[in-house]
Amino acid sequence: MDHIFDAQGIRCAILVGVAQRGISTRSARESLEELAHLASTATFEVIDRTLQNRDKPDPATYIGSGKIDELREMAKNRDIDAIIFDNDLSPSQMRNLETDIGVRILDRSLLILDIFALHARTRTAQIQVQMAHLRYLRPRIRQFNPHAERRAGLGSGETHTETTRRWIEQRGKSLYDSLKRVRRQMDTSRKGRNHSFNVVLVGYTNAGKSTLMRGLSGENVLVENQLFATLTNTTRSVDVHSHRPILLTDTVGFINRLPHHLFACFRATLQEAVQADLLLHVVDASHSQYKMQMITVNEVLTKLKIDDKPALTVYNKMDLADAERQKEIAKHCAKDPNALAISALDAADLDAVKNRICDFLSADAVTLKLQVPQSEGKLLSLLYAHSEILTRDYEGNDVHLRVRLNSNHAERLQLDRFLSESRTQADALA
Repeated sequence: MDHIFDAQGIRCAILVGVAQRGISTRSARESLEELAHLASTATFEVIDRTLQNRDKPDPATYIGSGKIDELREMAKNRDIDAIIFDNDLSPSQMRNLETDIGVRILDRSLLILDIFALHARTRTAQIQVQMAHLRYLRPRIRQFNPHAERRAGLGSGETHTETTRRWIEQRGKSLYDSLKRVRRQMDTSRKGRNHSFNVVLVGYTNAGKSTLMRGLSGENVLVENQLFATLTNTTRSVDVHSHRPILLTDTVGFINRLPHHLFACFRATLQEAVQADLLLHVVDASHSQYKMQMITVNEVLTKLKIDDKPALTVYNKMDLADAERQKEIAKHCAKDPNALAISALDAADLDAVKNRICDFLSADAVTLKLQVPQSEGKLLSLLYAHSEILTRDYEGNDVHLRVRLNSNHAERLQLDRFLSESRTQADALA
């Protein structure tokens, strides 16, 4: 997909942040720094940035009249094409600002939406981006179509606004139907992974998930130093010399204040995390706001109702963190058995991650002694394919097996009636 708005000639931008009551100037400046990275990812050249402190936003223009005058002069004198706000603006605020300043106005949501559009490489991602765009556009029809109140046609009795709104509703329904078909296909694909141990990478955007995935799988995976470089799930196998295949899935990165319409549309993509046996929460240890980023990710996991999943926190990019940060995280990892400090570019660190995955895999396994009639050919085939056969003996018409397999898979196979002896998970690890 291309830009969701006409980007021809739009290259130079000014960034605007507003520190409201309860938000420190430092936090606002750090958020503005993230906005600069977003703007760069969307192919803008950031010419300048400015911050205003206000108790509350102006209902008509979000910022004050003095700041509007300042931005008008900056835009005129420095040949600015767009002004990007690190806040979400109402349709009327965007329209008033464009009238007062005379250049294109973007808010944080529209900028993120544009990045998603640029990086949507598959049909699934493109459908989701288009749905999000329609949700954003619907209350802003007049802003993006200044002639929206004209009559749509002679004798039609309706305005362009009404015609466009009806088209948006029809298009939205068509896209929703397409997305439902995609979800059914994804569900079918997941069913084929039931016997696998599914590990899902989650984390703040640009935390290094794709780099870690490439290192663990040994396969070529897109790695870019950009926000939202990964929009579509990528799944690869990981060899840890285990009896059970391990599948590793990369997911879309999270970000602070992700527009709600984008979250809703990408819920289908994030459903991979719902199916996970283990979450790898990848953290950029070198980022000054890594703790805030971790909170953002955990909030999204809570919204998905998967915050109780088994999880391993992987503090990545330790080689880029300063000495004090390295010491702080190392101290934390020494106390938390489910935390690990690494560099995804270090082979020894990658082996450490694989070993931790194996620990979770072992904890998820049970060892069973079974007496299965040879007439149960289908069940025996499933056991041979999806479990580790420790011993096998034949007695009369029965096969005596000692197997190790995933506890959930054992439950699905309904092995109780063939059970001659079982061992607990703790015994299996001994």
